[in-house]
Amino acid sequence: MMRSAMPLVDCHFHLFDAGAGMPSARYRPAYAARIEDWQLLLAPMGEPCGGVVVQTSFLGTDNSALLAALQALPGRLRGVAVVDPSVSDEALADMSAAGVRGIRLNLFDDPDWARIGTAPWRALFARVAALGWHVELHTGNGQGGALLAGLDAALGHCPAPVVLDHFGRPGEDGLRDAVFDVAARMLARRQVWVKLSAPYRLLPGADWRALARAWGRTVGHDRLLLGSDWPWTNHESAARADECAALFGWPCEPGAGGEGSDDRGFAESLRWRNAAALYGFDF
Repeated sequence: MMRSAMPLVDCHFHLFDAGAGMPSARYRPAYAARIEDWQLLLAPMGEPCGGVVVQTSFLGTDNSALLAALQALPGRLRGVAVVDPSVSDEALADMSAAGVRGIRLNLFDDPDWARIGTAPWRALFARVAALGWHVELHTGNGQGGALLAGLDAALGHCPAPVVLDHFGRPGEDGLRDAVFDVAARMLARRQVWVKLSAPYRLLPGADWRALARAWGRTVGHDRLLLGSDWPWTNHESAARADECAALFGWPCEPGAGGEGSDDRGFAESLRWRNAAALYGFDF
């Protein structure tokens, strides 16, 4: 199977200007992350047919760079924004028209994460669900089980799907981490998707292929997404491009989908079909 000839959607990357960041940002990149450079990264790995720009944490709720990127490549890009409950219905509608398809909760080491269960946040989740959007969750390693359970409770009867960043960030328990059991229980109430992205953010020695297979058994192969996490802020290295090549190439390896699976069907699902289903790409 020629992976370089197969379509590819990168479901998780970032764009920003040099030195950009909200006033309280602890990190401001000295370089710009440009669409052209992202395209150069993907070119050897497949036929780039789309991508999902995810709002990075240091930009806060200023989604202007994200929206500018969506407007620069209409139809080719989708977005995941960061908002708070004060966002207006008009602003959400404008984002949706531009190609935003979800909101991101960055609860990494956030001591105030329980706020998502308050009335303003519950109302926001209902508004997001009405637009057909999902809620994306970013946590630290080993925090996913508790925070995912909290998010599920906060969502309640709200039907919004949940997307887990970066393999769900399991902790030292690895394949026995609570995040797998919590996600499995959530399936009775809502879709759960998992981004296979940023293996370098996992604990040292973690087997990302084993985690990917475990997530396939937990949520289904049709709920797995691939993402580069480019440009790997605060973890920049030439090695990251090699990791991305291995990650995006893995679905094309014989038997990657498990015994009895259709190799080409599995590869197509992970590389572009699942992304088209969640983000509404029209390929």
